[in-house]
Amino acid sequence: MKSPNDELFEDGNSSSNVDISKTRRKKNSTELQKMGEDLLSLNKKQLDQIDVSEPLLGALREYQRIPPRHEARRRQLQYIGKLMRATDHELIRAALEKLRTPDRQQVRRSQEIERWGERLSVGDTDDIEAFVEAFPLAERQELRQLLRRFQQLTEKTAEGDAAIEISEPAKAARRRIFDYVKSCMQ
Repeated sequence: MKSPNDELFEDGNSSSNVDISKTRRKKNSTELQKMGEDLLSLNKKQLDQIDVSEPLLGALREYQRIPPRHEARRRQLQYIGKLMRATDHELIRAALEKLRTPDRQQVRRSQEIERWGERLSVGDTDDIEAFVEAFPLAERQELRQLLRRFQQLTEKTAEGDAAIEISEPAKAARRRIFDYVKSCMQ
C-alpha cells in the first residue's frame, strides 16, 4: 500500500509539499532550544540589541527566576524553544552571531591596551611621557604611582622567592595598570 508521500515522489513534484519527518522536527526543536539557551547567556544590554517578541522575552526572564536544578527549568526551556519556532529565528541567529564575533575595531583597541600596559609595566619614564603625550586624559602622577606599586610588589616577589610566578598582589597591581590604560584610551 502506497502512502500519499510516495505518490508525490513518484510524480516528480518537489518534496516541499511533504511533511517534515518527526526526527527532523525534533532536531529543529532541539536546535531552537539551544538557541534559547544562548539567549539566556546574554546580559540585559545584549538582549535588548536583539529583536525578540515580548512573550519570548518574558519566558527568558521567567527561566532565570526559576531555581537551578529544578525540573521546571527544563520545561521552561522547552517552552522557550516552542516560542522560538513562532519567531524569526534566523534573524535571532544572525544577531547572536554578530554579538559573538568581536568587532575588528574592538580587537585592535584591546591589542593597543595590551601593548601599552606591557610597555609601561616594564618601561621607564620615557614610556610614561610617551603615553601621557599620546593620551591627554592620562595623569602622570597617578600612572607613576600605579607603576611604582607594581614594581615594588614584583621586587618583593623576586627577593623573597626565586619563583617565576607573580604574587597575587602584584597581579592585582598589574591589572590596575591595564585598567587605567584602558580608561585613558576611551
